[in-house]
Amino acid sequence: MTLYDQSNRQSAPTIQLRLDRPTGNFWIDNGLVVLCSLMGEGEHPINEVLDAMLQRLVQKTGNKGFYFDERSGELREYEKVNWVYPTNLFIKVSGKSGKKIEIDGRKYPTQPPIFDLRLQLGKASEICDICGREGPTESAKMWMFPFVVDPDKFANFYPGVKQGLKLCPHCALAGLAGYLGWCWWAHGRDAIHIFVFHTDLHELKRLHREVLEPLKKESKGGNISIAFGGPYLHETTWGLLLELFSYVRSSEGLSRSAQKFLGELLGATPSPRMTPVTLYVITGVSGKAFNMQEFRSFSHLQSLYRLYEAWLQAIGSKSDNPHQSLVAVFRQFQTREGNEYNTIWREKVAWAILEFTDPLPYVESFLFDAKAKGKNPSPLAWGTEQVLELYTKEVLAMEETMLKVLSGFGHRLGTVSHEKNEMGLLYALRNAKNPEEFYRVLNDIQFRLELTVPEELLQISKGEKIAGSPWVRVKTLLSIYAMNTYLWRKQEQPQ
Repeated sequence: MTLYDQSNRQSAPTIQLRLDRPTGNFWIDNGLVVLCSLMGEGEHPINEVLDAMLQRLVQKTGNKGFYFDERSGELREYEKVNWVYPTNLFIKVSGKSGKKIEIDGRKYPTQPPIFDLRLQLGKASEICDICGREGPTESAKMWMFPFVVDPDKFANFYPGVKQGLKLCPHCALAGLAGYLGWCWWAHGRDAIHIFVFHTDLHELKRLHREVLEPLKKESKGGNISIAFGGPYLHETTWGLLLELFSYVRSSEGLSRSAQKFLGELLGATPSPRMTPVTLYVITGVSGKAFNMQEFRSFSHLQSLYRLYEAWLQAIGSKSDNPHQSLVAVFRQFQTREGNEYNTIWREKVAWAILEFTDPLPYVESFLFDAKAKGKNPSPLAWGTEQVLELYTKEVLAMEETMLKVLSGFGHRLGTVSHEKNEMGLLYALRNAKNPEEFYRVLNDIQFRLELTVPEELLQISKGEKIAGSPWVRVKTLLSIYAMNTYLWRKQEQPQ
């Protein structure tokens, strides 16, 4: 692998590292912050920067190999090294080991593989596609800027680089350093990479130094703790955010100043100088090369944090640990299938939360198709109804009076359905596809269960809305209340 060759040492021997000229690119700017933290701001020889990064991008594997020592004529043992995970998903070039000698039918290198990094700059002066600097450039490769190396695959994310990407030495080195600035999490062959980004590089550097670095703990499964995760992008992102949110209220693992700083970034405490942080999240599958599957950005973290705080307050009076209770609510949306967990419901619920849209259909599906039909039917985790009620009120703008009507009638419906063994009515309610079917089921409920349907549910207005909310949302929330109560009663009944 080459990233800088001898012929360019006279024309571009040094690089100026500064934090006052952001590019606006999450990968490059995170790498620039890493470089400034590693080397310090100022002018540095490029080869020294490369050597410093190489030491952090290569690690011993614990495996042994042999090479043929031409001077002694003997085989010698050496400890193998490789690019650190998950950098090795992108950097596929192995170390150079020289010529090979065949001994007893096997070929051995004449030296241990040497891993190196060098620039390959063109002689012509060109414009850098990232920062706009003019001078010698490098053609972007997978290991420098992984998510635009293949124009056919990644043009959807960077439509301006269909003919390839040109990087100046500054952006090329920052791109390489980007590997040291991400948070990552692995689930089998599925890898998820997350960049926490801030447009002010001084604030981004402080975020890395005071918050992210103290929280990072390298392991085979990732370098940062998350509340829960899986193979999907949104569930893992939401698991990370819940973990980060918890540090605003607890200084365990962070200094007091870092806790205050994180709170300002997330909008927990007012700070007029603070601009929001953004998450850039990439998922893919490892193999011969990293196959990117999804690329998303999330910029409304302050709104999500305020929602988190409201949830803690809603369940706090009845829980010794509101944060863990809230985590349990979202963690529950999974089913065990053999030795694995299917987390597709959690992914859909997390997607709805992160996009501030409606999670109720996915909760309903999980409750009826997974919980109620399970080998040992069980209700939703404690606190789920409170979490849904607050979200439906604050985000989906359902009237509080309607929420109380649905809660009261739904709980009564579930109780009586259990007493009279009428679970089928609850499935009929869940399966209603239009207002006519919905009202037909309500009529059956009145007749078979002898329950009076609240008048508020019978008043449908223009646009098929009930009290200002889509009829299907009203139906879905009612079916969740009813089935969840049914399962609670079933669980309480002695076997």
